[in-house]
Amino acid sequence: MTRPGSPHRAWIEVDHAAIRTNLGLLRSLAGDAGVIAVVKANAYGHGAVPVARTLLGAGVERLAVATIEEASELREAGIDAPVMLLWGVGRDEAAEVVALGLEPIVYDEATVRLLEGEAGRAGSRLSVHLKVDSGLGRQGVGPDEALAVAASVARSPFLDLAGTMSHLAAPGEDDAYTEVQQLRLARVVDAMRSSGIDPGLVHVSASGGILAGGAGVGQADAVRPGLALYGLLPAWAAERDPGLRPALTLKARPVRVFDLSAGEPIGYGLRHRAAQPTRIATLGIGYGDGWPRVHANNGFALVRGQRAPIVGAISMDGLTVDVGGVEGVTAGDEFVLIGEQGGARITADEVAGQRRTINYEVTTALRERLPRLHLGAD
Repeated sequence: MTRPGSPHRAWIEVDHAAIRTNLGLLRSLAGDAGVIAVVKANAYGHGAVPVARTLLGAGVERLAVATIEEASELREAGIDAPVMLLWGVGRDEAAEVVALGLEPIVYDEATVRLLEGEAGRAGSRLSVHLKVDSGLGRQGVGPDEALAVAASVARSPFLDLAGTMSHLAAPGEDDAYTEVQQLRLARVVDAMRSSGIDPGLVHVSASGGILAGGAGVGQADAVRPGLALYGLLPAWAAERDPGLRPALTLKARPVRVFDLSAGEPIGYGLRHRAAQPTRIATLGIGYGDGWPRVHANNGFALVRGQRAPIVGAISMDGLTVDVGGVEGVTAGDEFVLIGEQGGARITADEVAGQRRTINYEVTTALRERLPRLHLGAD
């Protein structure tokens, strides 16, 4: 889609060339491993369906999401590639998992029986991934019980074991603990093979594990990048950036530009008063769009390649920026809240710091009412 002039009050631009570049860089780090691309949470705020199409067009073998609703969106858009569910399946969800042909995780006998029954009733076979809790502690079967669950899947006439997986708790931050997790998974896989059970694709490393390297990448069949596909890094990985390009830019245009006299207040709660005569630009983006109230008198926007401070409270549908230090701002100017303009940049990490959170939350918080303009999409 080409960039419009723009008819929107605020919008997101997603650079699909950057996503392709990032995928290529991650492939180079992962060696021969296949790629299971994570597009959960609306592709980390970037737009699940267009991003999934671009990734599949670039050779990704599988997609992964967190919920059945996310998977259903992909299927309704005509995407028929293998789609993993990264979180466990409840009793009321099993029939839809089978109907959509998804690849759920399993980690107990009850779920194996549930999915086997639904697949049998549908007269189909269902691929599943065995999730081993190697030390993260959220979900998964313990290493000592994993072989029994794997054997149940292997015996089933309606289930196929597509993969065996785990998830790292602190890649790049605690190498010793990461090695323990990798060894626990490796022992499970060895036990499965010794028992004549094919573990399918073995995968453990997400973005952090890929960037950290080690056995979780080199000895695995696949990797599961998410955050890094979009040009973002875990907080610890700044010095290991292989050259990723942020794919998301958040823009807005003023709905009003006006003069404010010295001493005059602005916004709910009168949280800001002008220290001197200045100019204010009102942007049509607020906490209803995913730009939270914590940005009251906190943060910046770029306009004409210069930083201008956000002042006053954040409303549901708007915020105000002091543009008194930027010459000639008009209602026709583009403002950038995340991204680059004229050589200046505001990163998702900078915004995360202002919110005392992480970049994952910044992009996934951006809501659907912000239009996504997909530049260079397949």
